[in-house]
Amino acid sequence: MFSWLEKNPFFFAVAVFIVIAYAGIIEVLPNFAENARPIEGKKPYTVLQLAGRQIYIKDSCNACHSQLIRPFKSETDRYGMYSVSGEFAYDRPFLWGSKRTGPDLMRVGNYRTTDWHENHMWDPVSVVPNSIMPAYKHMFKNNADMETAYAEALTVKKVFNVPYDTENGTKLG
Repeated sequence: MFSWLEKNPFFFAVAVFIVIAYAGIIEVLPNFAENARPIEGKKPYTVLQLAGRQIYIKDSCNACHSQLIRPFKSETDRYGMYSVSGEFAYDRPFLWGSKRTGPDLMRVGNYRTTDWHENHMWDPVSVVPNSIMPAYKHMFKNNADMETAYAEALTVKKVFNVPYDTENGTKLG
């Protein structure tokens, strides 16, 4: 029935490409439609949280840390439940990271105290012996650019239709 297809390598390659592309679309498209919705209880970032994200980006924290817990036993044992796409519904840009010189930061706020984080930013070796993380003493100055964070929230609201409460300006947080 398809012997003509088997005898012509060009048409065979095109047919294989079409079948694989179709199967790929069938596999991938439902994930975009269903899983991109925010998980229950997930709220858009406040302007203060967006300012923190800007510091995270500016200081290149995602060069050494990820924010995506993969579904491997070793990771779920260490970091907890693996990440699902609905947790990133309001993230623009995504800051998953791909290299792990340091630990995953997805849920680090759930199991470390504020004092621990402050000490770790000031002098990482004081709380994690042999840490190669540099000190971030400049973070203790008031360097959160709230106006830029507000502008980012407004832009993300317009472009990606994220429901930020930009009417309240920098009072959010």
